[in-house]
Amino acid sequence: MSEPFVAAETMRRRALLVWPRLDPTALRRCGSDPTRVAALVGRRSSLPRETILGILLMPDVSEVEARTWFG
Repeated sequence: MSEPFVAAETMRRRALLVWPRLDPTALRRCGSDPTRVAALVGRRSSLPRETILGILLMPDVSEVEARTWFG
């Protein structure tokens, strides 16, 4: 398996959290297609598309995992 599954709503919320000035209507029009969301974000960000996809598709990290990784 390649990318972990991320629900569309989780991806939309994450995109709005990281890039708060995104147009929510345009974001909804992207549906659950991470490539379209990355293209929309890419218009407002200097990050490469691969990095944007990585941010959008990264699995959720629990508080316990964060403490384990970062002390």
